[in-house]
Amino acid sequence: MLSCVKKINKKMFKIHPKKQKKTKVKLLGAVQINNTSYFVCKNVDGNISLKTGQEEKLQKKLLNRMIELNPRVRDLLGSYKIRPTIDTKTLRELAGGHMNETCNVAIGIYSMLPQEMKSSIKEETIKEASMLHDLGKVLIPSKILNKPSRLNKKEREIMNIHSTLGYELLKTQNIKEETLDLVKYHHQNLKCSGYPALTDDMKHSDIGVQIISTADKYSALREARVYRRKLSRIESLLILYKEVLEGKIHKEIYKALIEYARIYDRDK
Repeated sequence: MLSCVKKINKKMFKIHPKKQKKTKVKLLGAVQINNTSYFVCKNVDGNISLKTGQEEKLQKKLLNRMIELNPRVRDLLGSYKIRPTIDTKTLRELAGGHMNETCNVAIGIYSMLPQEMKSSIKEETIKEASMLHDLGKVLIPSKILNKPSRLNKKEREIMNIHSTLGYELLKTQNIKEETLDLVKYHHQNLKCSGYPALTDDMKHSDIGVQIISTADKYSALREARVYRRKLSRIESLLILYKEVLEGKIHKEIYKALIEYARIYDRDK
């Protein structure tokens, strides 16, 4: 007669620890605090927290989730035979540098505008859009993004989809449509000769688009890039004045930029 085994040799079995549930994090938007940009995140418990672009692991997780939620992102990249790879170094540099500075300039322009122009858009929307406007660049191959010479036609086409990629990534989150539109069209201008093409429901004279676009250009000119040196305040303003003469930048927005630069951008 066989006896029952009373003791079990634990070494014979692999004991798996109870798997912890992954905390789902949703990107709600962005805020500006003491000249630093923060991503506003909400977890499954409803707790709100602020995360900087330095926290690459979280940001990569968020972006991967955005890609999963919107097949349009993969389709857009696939049309150029690009795999959806997230460049966290670019994200860190953008969040701590260009997007942060563009936000400073955009809010500066907004503050200098006549009241009747301000009334058409909220300052909060300008803040969010300016700090998220270049998010799509994290999916642009670094060899194109950091190319030290002029981009060829194909590379320029790929570079130009970054604004649409940013829009598609962010539309999976709880972000206002007005903010999303500013992200998508921040490379448009008063003559509608920018990219992507405006839809029928978007006006070429939209003040928000003009503010973000002008702030983006000015902050980019004031930064050193792999293909050129940092331009001075006067050089940058003169370049943008040509666009005013060409009818691409609203005169009042340019005047507001000059006033902002005169007071806050003292570096010659």
